[in-house]
Amino acid sequence: MQCNATWYNNAALASILNINKLYISLGSFAAATNILCVLVMLSTKQMRQKYGTFGVLSFGDMLNALGMVLAGSVRSQLIYDNFYGSLSTFDCFGRPWPYFFIVGGQLPAFVLIVMASERMIAVFKPITYRTHITPRIRAIVNIICVLLSILSLLIGIFFSFLNRKVCTNPTCSTINSTGRLYGTFNYFLIVFLPSIALVLNILAYIGAKRRSISTNMKRELKKVLVSLLLAALAVVLSAMPNIILWGQGVYWNSAIVPYMYIGFCCNSAVDLFAFTLMKKDFRYRLLSLISNGYLNRSFNLPEVTETRTRRNMVHNTPNKPAARS
Repeated sequence: MQCNATWYNNAALASILNINKLYISLGSFAAATNILCVLVMLSTKQMRQKYGTFGVLSFGDMLNALGMVLAGSVRSQLIYDNFYGSLSTFDCFGRPWPYFFIVGGQLPAFVLIVMASERMIAVFKPITYRTHITPRIRAIVNIICVLLSILSLLIGIFFSFLNRKVCTNPTCSTINSTGRLYGTFNYFLIVFLPSIALVLNILAYIGAKRRSISTNMKRELKKVLVSLLLAALAVVLSAMPNIILWGQGVYWNSAIVPYMYIGFCCNSAVDLFAFTLMKKDFRYRLLSLISNGYLNRSFNLPEVTETRTRRNMVHNTPNKPAARS
């Protein structure tokens, strides 16, 4: 289908080019921070077991940030080549960034729910948590999160094909690329799941605070704080902007929407600093990676060892007395 309408005048195109420069620079920074998180998580077996779910979260956020870089660079090139005009919904999916925005937006939302649920179980059902929430179970759940986001992407492509005769905005946002119905579903997941995760983390924090007499629950309280911080950032910087994005052009027209999208794609850059500040073993491993071990040797920083929970389980195992002959 041919769509030849021109959406923007020269002044608007100049403004878009300026916004695209922010997309490229800030998106590159956010992608780099998430790549660092993934590398730290993959660096040792202990880190993979302890921070595997956070690694999947960082991977999804990395895709989202890369999508913003691609959107900024390709849109700018289209404007320079005088090809930035109206196109069909399905042609929008020919652009590279909708794939990154869908998976990179929904995968972190799924993972935040998983992290919050794990903290709830750890606080309110500690025996069940220590017995059943094993590294194998975490890996299976992480794979399910990835598969769900890929399945959702395939559904989005199908809806885009159904709307192939509809001409749309050349920005090719998720809702432009897939149609109103799937776009609403996408924004619903990105808004609703982090909000539920935030509520679950608040409940887990209250429960851990009341039970913080034991040493194990004090350690759990720190884990809940990290999960709570990530969920809160997702609600403020991802969920709220996506509400504005969903209604843009239909219920309201806001000039700050492009800047809010930057907040949505770049909120994950805070994750690296949050984990570095609040997780000592993550911080030591990160310093070791970026300095090739120099900082660890210079300041006698310890290497990553077994998690405290695992050590406690081993040390608390009673020794059976030797059988008498």
